Amino acid sequence: MPDLVEAVVSQLSALVERGELASVAFAVVAGSDVRSGGFGGADTDSVFQIGSVTKALTGLLLADSAGRGEAKLSDPGTDYLSGASPGQVTLVELATHTSGLPRLPPGMRRYALLRPRDPYAWYPRSSLLRTARRSLATAPGGQPYAYSNFGAALLGHLLGEAAQVPYQRLVEERICRPLSMTATSFDASPVQGYSNGRKVPPWHPGPMPAAGGLYSTASDMAKLLTACLRPQGTSLAESAPLALATHAVIGPRGEMGLGWHHALRDGRRVSWHNGMTGGYSSMIALDTDRQSAVVALANRGSPPPSPLDAPVMRAIFAA
Repeated sequence: MPDLVEAVVSQLSALVERGELASVAFAVVAGSDVRSGGFGGADTDSVFQIGSVTKALTGLLLADSAGRGEAKLSDPGTDYLSGASPGQVTLVELATHTSGLPRLPPGMRRYALLRPRDPYAWYPRSSLLRTARRSLATAPGGQPYAYSNFGAALLGHLLGEAAQVPYQRLVEERICRPLSMTATSFDASPVQGYSNGRKVPPWHPGPMPAAGGLYSTASDMAKLLTACLRPQGTSLAESAPLALATHAVIGPRGEMGLGWHHALRDGRRVSWHNGMTGGYSSMIALDTDRQSAVVALANRGSPPPSPLDAPVMRAIFAA
C-alpha cells in the first residue's frame, strides 16, 4: 500500500506542479484500506465530471440485469427496442464494443459541430432512437473491437427498457444508493473545468447519459472500487465478478469485461476505464488479484489524450 500511494502521489502531484492540470483528486484502495487526497485545491470530496467512466457502471448494470433475470447477455438489443426489426447485435457486444456500431450515431456530428462546447446536449432523443432501430437491425455484430459511445448509450437505454426503469434511476437505485455514493449523480455543480487553459462548462449528455453523463468524487469512486475488489456482502456481490470477467479478447495485451477494459502486462491483469469531456478527465484502475485500485479525477479535458491515463497505469503496475 505505501508503495502504491507514493507512486500515485508522485505521478499526480507532478502534473499539477508542471501546470498540466489545475487540480486533481485521488484515492488509493488496498483491501479495506483507503488513502486519498488532492492537489491544486481539490480534495477527495471535490466533484468532477467523470465522462466515460460512466460506462463501467453501465457494465455493472448489465451484469446486475442478467443476475435478476431481466435480460441475458446474449439477447439481441432489438429485443428491448420498441419498433425495431430483429437484429444480430447482442447486449454483450454493446458492452464490449464489438457490435460494429460507429463511435457516434450517424447524423449526430452535425449537432456537435454546431455547438462544440457542449456536443451531445442538443442531439434529439427521437433521432437517437430512430437511428438505433436502423443500426441495431442492420449491424452484423461479432466485430473487432471499435470503441462506440453510440453502443454504450444504447445499452443504457435498453437496460432501462428491460427493467422498465429509466437508466439514470437504475444507476441511483442499484449502485449509488446501496454503496452510499451520495455525491454521484447525473446533475451536479463540479469544480471549474479547463480546456487549453480556458474555462469551459461541463458537457451535458443529452439522450446519451450511459455513454458519459455522471459526476462523482474520488471518495465515491473509492467506494465503488472497494466493492468491486471485495463484492461479497455488497450490492455488487453478483454483478462485479460477472462485469469484470473477460467477455472479449481484443489483442495480445487487452481484453474486455462488461464496460471494463483489461490491460495485460507482466502476468498481471488491471481492469480500467478512463473518461474525458470538454473540461474534465478521469481514470479508474483496479487489480483484483492484488486487491488494489486507484481513482484520479482532474479538471482538464480535451484535446486528448487524457493526462491521467499513463500516470495511473504506471503507478498501479509499478506497485
